[in-house]
Amino acid sequence: MTVYLAEDNERWGKHSGEAGHSGTEWGPADLQRAAVFLGELSPQAMQVFEYLLRNPGREIHCTELVDEALCGADGVDPARRVAGVLSGMSRAHDNSERRYPFVWWEAPQGRAGATYAVRPSVAAVFLAARLGR
Repeated sequence: MTVYLAEDNERWGKHSGEAGHSGTEWGPADLQRAAVFLGELSPQAMQVFEYLLRNPGREIHCTELVDEALCGADGVDPARRVAGVLSGMSRAHDNSERRYPFVWWEAPQGRAGATYAVRPSVAAVFLAARLGR
């Protein structure tokens, strides 16, 4: 089942992220900051983030991210692979003085893997920053 979250959906505030997922949200005044952020991403982190940006507001399971953005799991658990790849955003995040531009939710009990999404307004900032490059 595909789930799209509206900009004002309360689920955005109920994510599983802790450190790095709170603080100042990305906004229209952050285009230059977003361009710098993108330039600091590892190649695989960029692949995953670009996939999320092409699907703003949509909750995407880690297995889809691995299959579609990373060309397969290479024998690694998809949840661990995505988490490891997204750790490639840590320097960009630290330098940005903003929260991570995505959120994630742990799977409900009995299911495996997390889901990820980028808020539509945040996706708009990063897409505009890419166009300005």
